[in-house]
Amino acid sequence: MPAHRASETRELSVEDSLDLLHTVRFGRIAFSRHALPTIRPVRHTVVDGCIVIAADPAMIRTLHRQVVAYEVDTIDHHTSLGRCVIITGIADTVTDQQELAHYRVHLRSEAGPDNQLIVIDPDIITGIEYIGGNGA
Repeated sequence: MPAHRASETRELSVEDSLDLLHTVRFGRIAFSRHALPTIRPVRHTVVDGCIVIAADPAMIRTLHRQVVAYEVDTIDHHTSLGRCVIITGIADTVTDQQELAHYRVHLRSEAGPDNQLIVIDPDIITGIEYIGGNGA
């Protein structure tokens, strides 16, 4: 059976976009480092409507209070069909011990002992679904 190529898109609702964030554990964070765009793959979880990622200390210093974009997708490499969600918000370093404990429970194995936590509170949420030409 020949692979179909995505030829149409439809916008995802905020609810559908957030659902994708809950089902995918791996994404990419885009930020500025030394005035240059940088993208890093990271694992995440969603807690209380915020994206929580574990990061090494150097990344923490770079991300603190910076506007970032976070992208997750389920796009099939063969068919080019799937969904993509991009979240824009401010990255905050988690320093409160109670918050750290709360978030670490949700991150489980994603957070190593030397990692610190970053929380992204979504400001802009956009989602796109790539569908076949027949709407399927």
